[in-house]
Amino acid sequence: MNTHFITHNAAQRQQGIALIMAIILLIIATLTGLAGMRNTSLQEKLAANLYDRAIAMQAAEFALGAAEKYIHETARATVTAANADCSQPTSSCPALPENTFTTAGGSVWTNVTTLPTNFKKGADSGTPQYFIQYLGLKNSDANTDTSQSGNLLQYGMTGGGSNKTGTTQNATYRVTARSGAPTADNDRAIVVLTSLVKSN
Repeated sequence: MNTHFITHNAAQRQQGIALIMAIILLIIATLTGLAGMRNTSLQEKLAANLYDRAIAMQAAEFALGAAEKYIHETARATVTAANADCSQPTSSCPALPENTFTTAGGSVWTNVTTLPTNFKKGADSGTPQYFIQYLGLKNSDANTDTSQSGNLLQYGMTGGGSNKTGTTQNATYRVTARSGAPTADNDRAIVVLTSLVKSN
């Protein structure tokens, strides 16, 4: 009688341990699954951000190219009259327009309306834009790289070159391009590029 009672009690204990082990394994499997789902979601967001930044970079580069094309194909007087004149030391022309990262900018920024057929812009992305600042005339054989002083780069870049009689002078422009207006891009990535352009 006593032997039968002891055997029955041991079987009940074994069933209780099996239940506890099953619950522990179920919890571990659930936590592993949740961690995997979270990791997959994070990787998806990272990939989307990288894709969005790549599209924004392409848009800004295209806007920069469109501005350079406009400068080279348009008469100097037309370009200088239609854009910011920074050729005088008294001109207030920051390297980046004040509204670069804040607003659409109204008439300050020029929209690039003709986009190439192979350019795929995001469904809710804005239109690429550029902003041109006229820095003045500079002799064609003058150096316009970053070894120039900050004042020369900021205010017209006057002087430099050989100053030989008959030396051609080129108009120098600072072009700022952005992938789109921040207020129209619905929190998408914004890329801003700037370049110095010399034209006849």
